[in-house]
Amino acid sequence: MTKKSKFLFYVHNGEPEIVPEEAETIRMIYQSYLDGSSLVEIKNTLEKKEILTPTGKKEWKMSVIMRILQNEKYMGDVLLQKTYVDDFLEGTKKQNCGELPKDYIENNHPAIISREIFY
Repeated sequence: MTKKSKFLFYVHNGEPEIVPEEAETIRMIYQSYLDGSSLVEIKNTLEKKEILTPTGKKEWKMSVIMRILQNEKYMGDVLLQKTYVDDFLEGTKKQNCGELPKDYIENNHPAIISREIFY
């Protein structure tokens, strides 16, 4: 079974695998930022090239681009419990601001970008 997630990987036989075409978008975003492009310039480039967002939308929000640039998953790491369900009956999700421990796992899955590029 194959399941695609919002961070440009898909899960195949229980293992995360990179979506090659979408990984190129991530690399382009990071490289553009390192080359000095602003978030607005990156947004305009993505829309001009008709590249869809991770959720399949045509219009990119700068907040989505910023989250991509700040997301450790692209270098192969993962921070667990960034959010948690406060009330399981209502299913309300909250940002974890120290209420629960967070676990950071390095080299959890294949990286799209190097650590040097991320940092």
